[in-house]
Amino acid sequence: MLHFIHPALSRAAALDPYRFRHQALLVAAVVVGSSLMLSAGVNVSLATANESNEAPLGTQVFAENIEPATAAATSLTSGAEVREVFTVDVRPPLVYPVGATAPVGSSFGPRAAACEACSTQHYGVDWNPGYGTPVVSMADGIVTVIGDPSNTLGVHLEISHIINGQPITSVYAHLQDGSIPFALGDRVRVGDQIGLVGTTGVTTAPHLHFEIRIDGIAIDPVPWMAANGAQ
Repeated sequence: MLHFIHPALSRAAALDPYRFRHQALLVAAVVVGSSLMLSAGVNVSLATANESNEAPLGTQVFAENIEPATAAATSLTSGAEVREVFTVDVRPPLVYPVGATAPVGSSFGPRAAACEACSTQHYGVDWNPGYGTPVVSMADGIVTVIGDPSNTLGVHLEISHIINGQPITSVYAHLQDGSIPFALGDRVRVGDQIGLVGTTGVTTAPHLHFEIRIDGIAIDPVPWMAANGAQ
């Protein structure tokens, strides 16, 4: 039996029993060491196989772990995609202060005085759209004069414009007291409401007295407005 394990063992057993025990112990140690190494290799192989088999599960767990973060990021992205509502405000360059169809009460030029304090030379046009009708700026400009009720023109407003490269002043008179929402130096846009038709100043009935001045000289506003495409 010893011969099959190792030839040296059988000879050692016959010649020297002490030496036989020593070599037997060495052989046993080698056998035990080999068994341990073999067992460790098997365990490593099994562990590697288990890790390979569990890899898909590990990947799934990782994906599940980042899913809440992904959902949060998606939520933030969705929130960021909410845009403010913008409106496109396209206005014509020139408009009639009380509309193109307002009835004319008194035209530009010489006229019979309507009252003792009324003038016989009219420097504008009187439109009669009705008391309280909104009055709008004829064009973009800057408020340069605001008059009080004690003035002949009553509560009135003057706005300076640049139209076709030319300085123009528009005048809006006999407005209701307290109806002007602007102050001196304010910038207004065409179509902005600047007051309400009233009867302040020297007047016999509610109306808007409207003037256009070029280089300080009043002109007939009706043909000028039409020639410049007022709407």
